[in-house]
Amino acid sequence: MKNISILLILLFSFTIAKDGKVNLKIEGMQCSYSCVDKVTKVVEGLKGVKNCEVDFANNSAVVIFDDKKLDSQNIVDVLKKKTSYKVKVQTENKGENKVDSI
Repeated sequence: MKNISILLILLFSFTIAKDGKVNLKIEGMQCSYSCVDKVTKVVEGLKGVKNCEVDFANNSAVVIFDDKKLDSQNIVDVLKKKTSYKVKVQTENKGENKVDSI
């Protein structure tokens, strides 16, 4: 009975756990190989980060993380400290890049 209770508690905690997602704007990357690799390694080295996808062409990154262990500002601060890039949270520009139909 005790084991069942523990199992139920674990399952319940996974169902209510929520992932955070942040879009980052990263300025200063000079190459698509080592710069992207550096950003990826720094971010994925943070406890709580689940995934980091860096897009060199758009100077951006999408990070999925456990929002109970860290927040987007922690990620930005660590990137600024461990790299020479300018990093900020990218906000969605509603209406921009929108194509109207003819």
